[in-house]
Amino acid sequence: MSNEISWNAPYFDRRTWLLSELASLNVTAEEALTLLLIDYFNGLGQLITHDVIAAKLHCDSEQVDELFAALSAKGYLKIDLKEGRLVFDISGTYASQHSIEQSVQTVSLFDEFETEFARPLSSAEMQRLSAWMDTYDQQMILYALYEAGVYDKRSLDYIERILVEWKRRGLTPQEYEEGKR
Repeated sequence: MSNEISWNAPYFDRRTWLLSELASLNVTAEEALTLLLIDYFNGLGQLITHDVIAAKLHCDSEQVDELFAALSAKGYLKIDLKEGRLVFDISGTYASQHSIEQSVQTVSLFDEFETEFARPLSSAEMQRLSAWMDTYDQQMILYALYEAGVYDKRSLDYIERILVEWKRRGLTPQEYEEGKR
């Protein structure tokens, strides 16, 4: 039985699965507890905020942001805004091997941005990059990052303007590699 198919079924005990798979998930104790708290609050339909998680973990909001960023980078957490509300989705924790491989590619994209920006990305920045991957070719995102770096413009807004323009013109990775801009 595939985890991808059954993780959301009513009979699937997600918290027990998380606890039994801790060793293979490659998460710290705080990350695991954060996943468990998110699953618990989602099950109750309770609003999740940095402050709510920080209170439960006895830490500050900055540490919670770091936990969210780490879980997002691993592909285990996706935070979206739906109907004016933040939605915390941990279905990536139960992903198939194909999704895990895609998450590894996403992590390397995050790593490239963190290297180029010379700082860790916030969870909001990671979510924005993840959203770009639904719209733009990953290679084009990297090219836009490097292009912005040439002009010493290390901001997601600047990079997004490059991506929008390239998409409007239909520029492909091959054309970029051939020197077309």
